[in-house]
Amino acid sequence: MSDDIQGPLTDEYLAEIDALTNLVESGHRMVDEGSSIDLSNLETAVGELCKRMAQMPPENPNAVMSAIEALVARLGSLGKALEAQSMKH
Repeated sequence: MSDDIQGPLTDEYLAEIDALTNLVESGHRMVDEGSSIDLSNLETAVGELCKRMAQMPPENPNAVMSAIEALVARLGSLGKALEAQSMKH
């Protein structure tokens, strides 16, 4: 399957991953401003998305994998920011 072929599941998953990435970015901005954040809802949302993808794989797994890798990278960056924030307090 070509990497440029999408489908309804791929589009749905990419939209969800994009929303999660935006949530992480928002959290990152809050941490940069010195605010604390609650990530408990993020864990549930990611878990549910992973479960659905395992049950109904996307038509274009490479596109979804790239989006997930970007989300994981941003989560890693957020984790470092949270660690730095906790060292200040």
